[in-house]
Amino acid sequence: AIPVIANGDIVDAATARTALAASGADGVMVGRGAQGRPWILEQIAAELMGTPVPDAPNEAAFIQMVSDHYDAMLKFYGNDLGSKVARKHLGWYMDQARPGPALRKAVLTERDPAQVFKLLPDALARGVAA
Repeated sequence: AIPVIANGDIVDAATARTALAASGADGVMVGRGAQGRPWILEQIAAELMGTPVPDAPNEAAFIQMVSDHYDAMLKFYGNDLGSKVARKHLGWYMDQARPGPALRKAVLTERDPAQVFKLLPDALARGVAA
C-alpha cells in the first residue's frame, strides 16, 4: 500500500524502464541525470507513458531557459548569493553546450551578473549536446 520509488543512475527512459523492471517500484526519481538538462524529466515521462516525446530545447530556447533560470536565482537570492548559487547550474548547462574552457571559466568566475548575461549567449551557442 506504500508507493515505492526507485532511484540511482536514471538518466533516460531506458534506464528508468530497467529500474522499474528490476525493482517493481511504482515510479522513478531522477537526480543527477537531470542536472543541466531539466527537459529530460518530461522526455522520460512521455516515453514511459507512450506519448510523443518532446524535443530538447533548440539553441535559442536553451539560451532563454538558462538566462531565465539565472535571473530567477538572482531575484530569489539577491545578486551576491544568487551569483554564487547559480555557478553550479551554469556549469551543468555549459556541460550541454560545451563552450571552450576560457569562456566557461569567464562565465563561472564573473561576479557582475550583467556581464554573465552578456556571456551566456556565446557560452551556450552550441545548444544542447546530442
